[in-house]
Amino acid sequence: MMVVMAETGPLWNIVEAVGQILLAIQQIVTAIGSVVFTSPVLPLLFWTGFWLFAVDWTRLRQIMLGGGWIGVLLIGVVMVIVWQQISPSTRTVFGLTELSGYIEKLVYVTALLSLMFVCGAVQLTGCCSRCLPGVSTPTESEDPGAV
Repeated sequence: MMVVMAETGPLWNIVEAVGQILLAIQQIVTAIGSVVFTSPVLPLLFWTGFWLFAVDWTRLRQIMLGGGWIGVLLIGVVMVIVWQQISPSTRTVFGLTELSGYIEKLVYVTALLSLMFVCGAVQLTGCCSRCLPGVSTPTESEDPGAV
């Protein structure tokens, strides 16, 4: 036995419209989730979130200016070499022709390091100051040589 609700006028139209809106919202959330929770996007979001919110770039900037960029460069080179030894296959990169395995890995590692430095630049501009209550800029009173 099937129960059929009779239309009650404008109230029924509102209920039906709200139901269609909820169905559309569910479809939008499902579409966004199917894109965000895929293999290349989710790790990039974590990488970006880490370098944007978990790292104090005011202190890291001083370390990088003091010669720390050499360490970052060497870590990047080691990442390329180790990655090529683990996965020696070659694939197309950004729709280009097949590249050497080392060049392919170099492109990806350079992109990751570039994204890291962009996150640092964004944090240093102060755009994220509301989200980062623990990040503080050094004041003159923290200077060890001050009297």
